[in-house]
Amino acid sequence: MFDIFKKVFKSKYERDRAKYEPVVDEINELVESYKSLSNDELRNKTHEFRQRIKEHLSEIDAEIQALEEEARQEEDIWRKEEIFKEVDELKKERDEQIEEVLREILPEAFAVV
Repeated sequence: MFDIFKKVFKSKYERDRAKYEPVVDEINELVESYKSLSNDELRNKTHEFRQRIKEHLSEIDAEIQALEEEARQEEDIWRKEEIFKEVDELKKERDEQIEEVLREILPEAFAVV
């Protein structure tokens, strides 16, 4: 009876393996392509990753900075509170964008290490 359940509902190991195997395969492909790079070129990959993250977040960072500047200059406490609520929402969105860009560069980052 348990064999039926095992066939229908895969084990945690099998689900995890199915989820991560494509990422591991991509990492292995990248490792092969990076073998020809020098140590300096590999170090520069880190700078490239940072730049990609910075570019990905540049728009929302500018928006947050503008709102924070507006809040500093605002004298109405109620409006200031609204602005800070907007900033908090943007920071949550920024965190989601960070996760997104990190997921994109994850295979490359592991291949460089």
